[in-house]
Amino acid sequence: KEYQPDGIVDGKSLLEQVTTPSPPCNHEYPFPGLQSMTHGIRYGELTTITAGTGQGKSTFCRQLATDLLSQGEKVGYIALEESNRRTALGLMSVAVGKALHLGEHEYTTLKDAYDSTIAGWNLYLYDHFGSLSSDIIYSRIEYMALGLDIKVIFLDHLSILLSGLDGSMDERRTIDNLMTQLRKLVEEVKCAMFVVSHLKRPSGNLGHEEGVQTSLSHLRGSHALAQLSDAVIGFERNQQSETESNIMIVRVLKNRFSGETGIAT
Repeated sequence: KEYQPDGIVDGKSLLEQVTTPSPPCNHEYPFPGLQSMTHGIRYGELTTITAGTGQGKSTFCRQLATDLLSQGEKVGYIALEESNRRTALGLMSVAVGKALHLGEHEYTTLKDAYDSTIAGWNLYLYDHFGSLSSDIIYSRIEYMALGLDIKVIFLDHLSILLSGLDGSMDERRTIDNLMTQLRKLVEEVKCAMFVVSHLKRPSGNLGHEEGVQTSLSHLRGSHALAQLSDAVIGFERNQQSETESNIMIVRVLKNRFSGETGIAT
């Protein structure tokens, strides 16, 4: 029998695959400009969200997760910089339109918000207390995707896994390994993953917190972040401006699906 290694496919066998209709996306972004440029959220794609400190990365992820959860989607949310209580209150706040994490609230107010949100959502969190190694985080993400069949997973944020490392070589190696594993997992199980990453400080006197334009070259630690992501979305906001501190520019830095980049909204 003629030898043929695994993985070699005759193009003539692809008729059914190329003629079977597939939707342009599995979910739409709740932001028209971003939806128009990226053409939506697709299973099997890894998206990196990046910006300076305090620009709104976590707020964006909560908004997006809440929108997906309200549609009945099963969501895994790993927030490494905050407790599960803070994450839950943040998601509930978006859903009910009230900042439940600020000030004191009556039990009935919080219970009503919980009953109308988390009680009916397919939401899974990770209690990361004392466990921040990249291997452990990956194993939990793998369980969410394979064991729980979760189709959308948020990792907020990647940079915190680097805090205990010494030297740029360790940072690059850790990010390279984790991003390669995540890219492979996303492709194999066909889930959508959003990874939050911080930026390194740009050259010059101003930082991203003053509204400096984001770039793929500003991603912290490794080129794997840009290379292995299907899309990279950057946020720009001048937190020091008295007139524009609440206006955020959403810039698509990479878009493998359609190639459209630039300011989305």
